[in-house]
Amino acid sequence: MNSSKLNPRKTMGTKELKTKGYKMKNLILLPLLLGLFLFGCSQEAEIQSPTDPGSQNFKWIGLPSHSVASTEMEVTQSQDINGSNGGTLNLNYSYAGGPFGTVSVTSTLQFVPGAFSGTKTITETVDDSYCYVSFGPSMSFNSPAIYNITYTGIDLSGVNPNTVEFVYAAPDGSTQVIPNDGISIDLNTGTLTVLNARLSHFSRYGFINKTN
Repeated sequence: MNSSKLNPRKTMGTKELKTKGYKMKNLILLPLLLGLFLFGCSQEAEIQSPTDPGSQNFKWIGLPSHSVASTEMEVTQSQDINGSNGGTLNLNYSYAGGPFGTVSVTSTLQFVPGAFSGTKTITETVDDSYCYVSFGPSMSFNSPAIYNITYTGIDLSGVNPNTVEFVYAAPDGSTQVIPNDGISIDLNTGTLTVLNARLSHFSRYGFINKTN
């Protein structure tokens, strides 16, 4: 009896084995290369994010460190607001530190009636290292939200009052100047204020000092 007829499995030749091995190597390498590509993209996005103070033509204005150890890295304030009625989110925060002994942050975010639909939990988060804030949830408004914020007791040495701007910080690291009624700077008290900034959507906003 021919023994080859008893074995239904086909014996692969050397050429077939090499071909199969090549295909399996490709199947293994493809997800690895894809993973490296996605990792590289995430790293680039992180480098270009607003948390990076470096830039070719501006720097984020920094906040002094806490003079005592603190578990609070960022401060968040929330308020339920009915968009049909409008409303205001207030934030007041201070800590020991800086050249004047105390750093304080005071802000108001006001919505006119009809600014958005339904009731939303509006959140404002103050960064602990730079003069910028983040808002949530992600949304746009029928009418701009009016925003005022004042930092007091911060170190403004080396800051040129003529080149300070209040901007929107895009995810790619670019910025856009936000319409407002003026920026006030007092070097003697370390005070930095934006008056009636008009926010058309929620994102990250803050103060930059243009360097050229």
